[in-house]
Amino acid sequence: MILACDGGVGHLSETVDAIVRACRGVDAEIVVAHSTRLQIVLPDIGAIPLRSAEATSDLVPALWGAGIAGSRGVVVALTTTQFRVDPGWARALLHELSAQGVAGVGGRMAVADTADALTRAAFFLRYSEHMGSEPSDQPRDIAGDNAAYVRNILVRDYPDVANGFWEVDAHRLMRSAGERFGRATKAVAVFEPNFSLGELIRNRFVHGGHFGSYRVRALGWSRWRALAVTPLVPFVLLQRILARVGRSDAGVGSMLTSVPLMLVLLFAWAAGEARGAISATCRASGA
Repeated sequence: MILACDGGVGHLSETVDAIVRACRGVDAEIVVAHSTRLQIVLPDIGAIPLRSAEATSDLVPALWGAGIAGSRGVVVALTTTQFRVDPGWARALLHELSAQGVAGVGGRMAVADTADALTRAAFFLRYSEHMGSEPSDQPRDIAGDNAAYVRNILVRDYPDVANGFWEVDAHRLMRSAGERFGRATKAVAVFEPNFSLGELIRNRFVHGGHFGSYRVRALGWSRWRALAVTPLVPFVLLQRILARVGRSDAGVGSMLTSVPLMLVLLFAWAAGEARGAISATCRASGA
């Protein structure tokens, strides 16, 4: 079990306690992944082995990568301190991973009814694809924030995982190797973040930068093609999110007050994409 400490350190004990309850009766250990500049004190839980893994960055993919590289289990499950898992979480992930015979399964993402507009904006922006009550049986991608993978398959197909577990990259390589993903709808994780608007803008900008670089570096897009689409990105993504939420149990009405904040975060993502595309091209050309 890899827990990425991505800002919710003040609630670390409560998060770990929820994971411990979910892992009762399961042969498991908890690896708390954190950046080297973050001083944490592991809670005393006693019931399940608990240890830490350090990463040089506080980005969640870097934290997951450090945790996975140092893990020892047959299966690696991932989440962050921005989520609370339910008591049946671990068993549901393990059951579906085995029953479906897939390389990874993703659980269901949820947001509390009492969540404020910023929380909902961040949630719908990142997780609308994974919140439906009747998702595809064989999704193309799953959210790493609530997922489990067969470890030897993951590290075989994504050997650079120690430098960061970026889902888009990893899933592309795993699909190319013939692997499939599944759903574990009974494994529920509730989004309870502790980020300010400024922190979320930075987060979306940095992640957008990685995706812009990925398009040029891995997908073979030209710099100009990647730059040309960035002005449209916020509106295309917002349309997709509205459509996904409209098909879910939540309904579009639950997110309307969050749309202005979502646009702010989407423009930050688009700006990051542009920067990432330019940077990737410059590095590739030796500039």
